[in-house]
Amino acid sequence: MLKHENLKAARRLQREVEKKLWAKRKRKKDAVLHLRVEGSVMNRIKSEAAALDMSVSDLVRHYLTEHFREEGASGGMSEFLFASSAFSEVVIVNDNHCAVCDRTLHRGARAYLAHGPFPASPLVCGSCYKTLQQQLDNQNKSDEGEE
Repeated sequence: MLKHENLKAARRLQREVEKKLWAKRKRKKDAVLHLRVEGSVMNRIKSEAAALDMSVSDLVRHYLTEHFREEGASGGMSEFLFASSAFSEVVIVNDNHCAVCDRTLHRGARAYLAHGPFPASPLVCGSCYKTLQQQLDNQNKSDEGEE
C-alpha cells in the first residue's frame, strides 16, 4: 500500500500530466457555470476535493468533463481510452459498468482495466476493447501510409 506522502506525490504528478494534456489541446472554456448546491453536498464536494488534493473547481470540472464527454473523431470511443498506456484483463468482483458503452459488467465477467493519466482506472468491456484495438490499428496503418 502506498504511503500518504507517496500517494499525494502520485496525485500531483497525475494532475501535472492532465494539465499538459489540456494545454496540448489548446481548448478554451466555452462557458462559465454558476450554481447553488445544498450545504451538505458542498461539504461532501469539499471533503472529496481535499482527499484528492484538488481544488473544488478542478474536481467539479473534471467530474463534468468525464460524465459529459463530447463524441470525438474516435467514432464514439472516449478520449481517455486513446490516452491509455496499457490495459489489464481483470475479473469483475463487484458489478460495474463499461466506461465506453455503459454496459453492466457483472461479478465474474472479464473486462479490461485501462491505465493512463486519469484519476480512476476505467473498466472497458471486451467488445469495446476489441473496437478500440481495431481503431488504433487502422489509425496506425493510415499513419504509416502518410510517410
